[in-house]
Amino acid sequence: MISRIPFLPSKVRWPMKVRLLVAAGALILGAVPGAAVAAADPVSAGTAAGDPMAAQPVLLNQSGFGLGESKRFTAPRAEDGARFTVTDASGAVRYGGKIKDGTGVFTAFDPRDTGDFVVTVTGKAGVGTSVPFGIGAYWTDRVSYRRAIEFMSGSRCYFGDYTRKTTDPVSDEYGPRECMKGVAWRDAAQYSKEIQTLVDMYLANPSAFDRIHVNSAVYKGLPVTLPEDTPEIVRLIHWGVEVLLEEDVNDPQLKEQLAAFAFAYPQLKKYIPDSVYQRATAHLFATWDDPARDRYSWQALTPHTGDLLQVYTQVGTGKGELAPGHSVWPNVMMYEVAKREGRDDADRYLNAAQKQASWLVDNLDLTDPRVTKGQRQSEHVLITGLVQFAESYPDKAPRGVTRFVREWARIAVERSDNLWDFRRYSADRWTIPAFTGGGADDPNEVGNVAGFSAPALAAARLLGNDPLAGRLREIATAQVDNLFGRNPAGRHASYDAPSGTAGFEGVERGWYSEYYGGAGLLEGESGVLDGSPKNGLYPFSPEKGNIGHTEGWVAFNTAWNESLAWRAVDQTRLRVTAHDHAPAKVVKADETVRVELSAPLNLDAEALGEGTVEVRVGDHPAKPLTVTQTAKNSKTFSATLDMATLHAKPREAITVTYGHVPFAVSYSFTVAGRD
Repeated sequence: MISRIPFLPSKVRWPMKVRLLVAAGALILGAVPGAAVAAADPVSAGTAAGDPMAAQPVLLNQSGFGLGESKRFTAPRAEDGARFTVTDASGAVRYGGKIKDGTGVFTAFDPRDTGDFVVTVTGKAGVGTSVPFGIGAYWTDRVSYRRAIEFMSGSRCYFGDYTRKTTDPVSDEYGPRECMKGVAWRDAAQYSKEIQTLVDMYLANPSAFDRIHVNSAVYKGLPVTLPEDTPEIVRLIHWGVEVLLEEDVNDPQLKEQLAAFAFAYPQLKKYIPDSVYQRATAHLFATWDDPARDRYSWQALTPHTGDLLQVYTQVGTGKGELAPGHSVWPNVMMYEVAKREGRDDADRYLNAAQKQASWLVDNLDLTDPRVTKGQRQSEHVLITGLVQFAESYPDKAPRGVTRFVREWARIAVERSDNLWDFRRYSADRWTIPAFTGGGADDPNEVGNVAGFSAPALAAARLLGNDPLAGRLREIATAQVDNLFGRNPAGRHASYDAPSGTAGFEGVERGWYSEYYGGAGLLEGESGVLDGSPKNGLYPFSPEKGNIGHTEGWVAFNTAWNESLAWRAVDQTRLRVTAHDHAPAKVVKADETVRVELSAPLNLDAEALGEGTVEVRVGDHPAKPLTVTQTAKNSKTFSATLDMATLHAKPREAITVTYGHVPFAVSYSFTVAGRD
């Protein structure tokens, strides 16, 4: 008999989790050393706030919501017209509304204080309350950034000590126990995109990630050792690059990871020696069009070659091992690297991107869910790659890209018309079905939910003022909310989510279980995403509980990385105002201007955050300018720029920039001429 521990009240952390070993498990591809067992979760006894088994359940993001972002919840048993209120800790009603189609909306509620707040629903099924939650500037990003980096640090092969490598996985299906089915990260496989997503996070929001360090992280055995005070995200990128080069990888998607590093190197060179870049580019130029792919690949269920200049016409399985569009943006990145290196063959990479993008636009049937949600955690590469190509080279990307992206958006919106705002698989199924290579009848799709914000926000960016863009942003937030508990299970995707040291601020109910002894040995890692509600729980059958497979996976967390990157892209704004508060256009050389940046930089809710923008005069080297959060819980970071310190000449252009290509945001104005 399994003992149950009463569900703790809101905001109380588990000082020590009681984990009960309840079942033996095995990897999808067969038994592996070290029996895997699941751990049972302390669950609610009765109908506590946020319990999906309550008579009137109220389910929402357990942690909180961002200022200016969509704020929605689900009351699955409430009738249309049932009333809801949002109250603060004193019991004062701060907002109210009515339920429609099982959903309540309080997006307009952007309080100055951060809470706690509670939603109460009153209807025919009775009175129900949510768990307490907060509302604040860049809430999701603030509570997620550190955990994302800690997970990537803790999930590396050999726990960061490369000298512990003992055997070559080429000769074994699984490889050494501390690096099963992986090269640089445990159980990572060739398609998990660790370096690419870390690079995107850094390019989108460098000031935030420059400040995150993991003091306990180990980095041993690499050809080059970086200083310990190097930002953790840079150390992680460097770790991945060095290990892939040491292992002489030739799988196409591992080469794509190295391309991301080479592309971003101008922004990383202050930390990583040029010798690493030279080895990476030499490897890439020598192997990019080589069809061989005989070193390091697992579950390559769809036949293909390693030649990245080809047009890939294959569509991978629900494992996510060969998602359509994976080579588009990597070829554009290689085009940029080849131009930087002065190579006369640079155009071949751009031509490959053009041909691949054209094939996708002309041949993929977006109504077939196998090419979208059916790609599980890898889905995001299709839309993000096409959008980045179209934005970087609007005159060279295929003419049909915008139409294609709009059709993807239309279908995503159509399939999200439900009480959860959940992008479902198809009209007759909520989550992805079984697929070749594992997953049984109810595969774990947490990576798809975690990664959805990336393509949704990329599409919204390309579509501009199209009404679909606004709804895409709502749905993107809803998938984040799903991860954090707005789902039929009423649980966060991470078993350890309630933990104060490994979880997410404000979360009361973590996933039912975590998988012990799996290929990645990920149990207990900070921020690991373990599970999501399976098809049988939708639209609302919480009594079915923990059905289907549960297991954390690096590829799930890297999809979350990509969503965090695109969330930063979507929220970053920059403006410069003159002394009259009007947008700066022509400014005298002896005046001051105000620089205002909006970006997720407030990593500590109790302190004023900071960031760094770059100020460039004409073509001269850029100079840093520190911007400081204007107040706690403010979305704005500002600084005064004294024009006299720039020594700019009349009519010279001044450009202020935050972030890096392809995500850089800039504002330009001109120095006034002499009277």
